Amino acid sequence: MAKQQSSFDLKHIEETAMVESSGILDQLNLPPGLIDFLRKNKRTLWFIFGVIATVVVVVSLYGSYRNYIITHATTAYDQAMLLDGSQRKEALQALIEKYGSTLTAVWSKVELARMDEAAGDIHGAIDKLLSISSSLEQKSLIKPLVLVSLGGLYEQDKQPDKALEIYEQLKTFQGFASFAVNSMGRVYEVKGDTTEAVRLFKEYLRMTMVDGKAPQGNNPVRAMVQATLNRLEK
Repeated sequence: MAKQQSSFDLKHIEETAMVESSGILDQLNLPPGLIDFLRKNKRTLWFIFGVIATVVVVVSLYGSYRNYIITHATTAYDQAMLLDGSQRKEALQALIEKYGSTLTAVWSKVELARMDEAAGDIHGAIDKLLSISSSLEQKSLIKPLVLVSLGGLYEQDKQPDKALEIYEQLKTFQGFASFAVNSMGRVYEVKGDTTEAVRLFKEYLRMTMVDGKAPQGNNPVRAMVQATLNRLEK
């Protein structure tokens, strides 16, 4: 007695699907050439459709997983920021270890650097920010913000040449060029290079013009730069 084929048998399911799909093709009024092509390549097409379906499912599941991770990382950051001192530091470090691939982990590292600065550990803050900067892609929106802080720390630590290197990097980021030029002028002034400081301050004033004219209204930064120029050019 022949063994009855189970309706759950994979080969049976595939063959049934192919027969049904062939009948559907006849009803779609497709060109005969296209129908022949689809029938001759049924197995290959079914395989391709299976791969596509698998990719869609995997991408969907990964997206859900990433959303889950990001949500929990953000919650952990908010909770850490409610703590003080060593407890905040420990909570942020735990967050970085657990959710290291998230943007929240980067912000946690920045906060740890800020805490070092507040505690007077300038070198510790610099080391942390250098590590963060090197790990960020050039197109990262966080990178110029890290460079702003890093340049300021080098100025505080009386390392003008290091500060200039950072501001040269910062100048390449859209929206930060004028800030970088002004900062470089300030550093050269501290170094005693009046000629270069004057050149940079004038460049800053040109960069911040609107339609070739000084912007209307009160601009305290421009006013301060102009006052510095007046003093240096006496």
